[in-house]
Amino acid sequence: MSDPAPAESARRRLSGKRAETVQRLASAAIATLRTVRYPDLTLPMVAAEAGVARATAYTYFSSREHLIAEVYWRRLTAGGPEGADSPDVAVRVVGVLRYLALVAADEPAFGHAVSAALHSSDPDVELLRTEIGRHIHRLIAAAVGADGDAQIVFLLELLYTGGIMRAGIGGAPYPEVADQLEAAVPRLFR
Repeated sequence: MSDPAPAESARRRLSGKRAETVQRLASAAIATLRTVRYPDLTLPMVAAEAGVARATAYTYFSSREHLIAEVYWRRLTAGGPEGADSPDVAVRVVGVLRYLALVAADEPAFGHAVSAALHSSDPDVELLRTEIGRHIHRLIAAAVGADGDAQIVFLLELLYTGGIMRAGIGGAPYPEVADQLEAAVPRLFR
């Protein structure tokens, strides 16, 4: 079954100067999280760091959760896993899980913010959360390919989300979670 057409916020369809402003806000969010804990982060703080008016920030983002979810979405879709063309299913799956687990590894405070933000009931976050989930599912399903079934894909998604939740709440660093995910994969493909 194919996914229905993705729902997308009008705020995300940007080009030119507007796209540059959103990128400045995204970069400022990461910079601000280096000095302020997520519970203390505000959209006006990020706007000040980006050098834009508070109203401008709210033109593009409905909340700090929306901003963090958008930054995560951009990072998640900016690259791709290693080993995607390997004939070995385990190599493909490990590549995807490591890629996904390390999206926020270089900024642990950002990873914590993502864990909190994605639980928001903000409608813009709900749209992004759906797209993020679909994207992760597609990556894992493509890695499994014809070598597995829907149950394996589901188990890998659970394995990944559990690992990321653990990292996001500070239970283990992201690189350690990536290593743990890698160690678990061969057990599913025996």
